[in-house]
Parts: sequence; C-alpha cells; structure tokens
Amino acid sequence: MNKTIFFTLFFMISQHFFAQSNYIEELFVELSGNASNADFSNNTYFIANSACNVSWQVIRDSIPNGWEFSFCFPNCYDPGVTTGNGFFSENTEQFLNCHIYPNNIAGNGFIEMEITTDNTYKDTLVWSASAIDNLFLSEKFKKPKGEVLYMYNLDGRRIINPTINQVVLIQYDTGIVEKNIVTSNNNQMFTN
Repeated sequence: MNKTIFFTLFFMISQHFFAQSNYIEELFVELSGNASNADFSNNTYFIANSACNVSWQVIRDSIPNGWEFSFCFPNCYDPGVTTGNGFFSENTEQFLNCHIYPNNIAGNGFIEMEITTDNTYKDTLVWSASAIDNLFLSEKFKKPKGEVLYMYNLDGRRIINPTINQVVLIQYDTGIVEKNIVTSNNNQMFTN
C-alpha cells in the first residue's frame, strides 16, 4: 500500500475518533419581548452524544443599563450568575436557556457565552435580545398597509417562519416597513 494512501486513511480515521461528538443546536439565539414584561426567554439545546463535563461563562455582553439576565444550563441560576458547570450523560439533550429581565427599559443587546466541553472544545453562543415598548395595539386599530412582501429579523436577515414573541420588520408592497411582534402561531402581528 502506498505510504500516502496509508497516512491519508490514518488521518481520516483518527479525526473520526478524536472529533467532538457533542454540539450546541443553535449558536445564535434571538430573544424578544415587551420592555414591560417581567422577563422573556428563548432556548437551544446542548446535544451530548458522549458523556462529558461542560463549563460555561459569559465572556462579553452589551445590554442596556438596568437589564438583568439569567441562564438555565443545566440548572437555573439567579440573575447575575455568569459561570456554571455540569456533567452530562451520554445520549442526552440539555436545555440551554437565557432569560432577559428588561425592567421597563426598551433596547437591544447581546450576551456571549463560551461553553467548554471536557476542558478542550470551546463554542461561543450569542444571545441577541430586543425589548420594545407599547406592543398592545389590537388588530382593529391597524390601517391597511398593503400586502406583505417580506419579513426580516432585527439583523436584517429575511425570515419565513418567525417564532412567537420574535420582533420582526415587515415590508409591504406599498413600500411601508414597520416593526411588529409575533403573538401567535399563525403569524398574527400586533404593531408597535
């Protein structure tokens, strides 16, 4: 057997055995809600295909003054706790959740969390949060704006299926663009 083929096969096989088999379902998670809500949250999952030790820490945040946040991973922590750890059994999914407490302060921000698996593999998870005011106008007060052309998230990326409590930008065929929040599964919006 040719040495090049042997080393190529050896490299591919070793990469399979030493590659990380655990992963985070989503590395960018959006949270949104009304600034007057006590809190709002969103989650993803840590998929543990093999048993592992996991630690996490907040490495950076840019949230409005007056906001607080907390995490559930694997336990739920009080606001202000910025580190944690746990052991995850093989073939399990661990709930990974962030809560934002806007304290009646509208704004946008992000929190970056570094997750280290078995003191070796590092992943960075970004929680992007938005709290807006006055999300309680009913459908009967809406004026006809035209037919919806596109929906965008607050980062300007086009979306098709928004989630409940997600803040979206709606572009109508009349040229009007407005900020809305999704309040039900059938994508009914209430205007800001």
